[in-house]
Amino acid sequence: MVTPRVIKKTAAKCKFCVSKTEPDYKNVTQLKEFISERFKILPRRITKLCMKHQRRVAKEIKYARILALLPFVPKYK
Repeated sequence: MVTPRVIKKTAAKCKFCVSKTEPDYKNVTQLKEFISERFKILPRRITKLCMKHQRRVAKEIKYARILALLPFVPKYK
């Protein structure tokens, strides 16, 4: 009889939970990590953030866009 394989998933740690920090709209370089090349907010499965921090990152990115710290769209060439 063949025993079923057990696939162990390694728990991806949230970047903010590990460093015990919070995302901030003033830290633009940190927020750019969570934006695609088309300036869309990356989903949680790609960013590997927990639900709490993913919502907070999205909120901070939107706030930074309103304050013109981040662009809404890429520059047209």
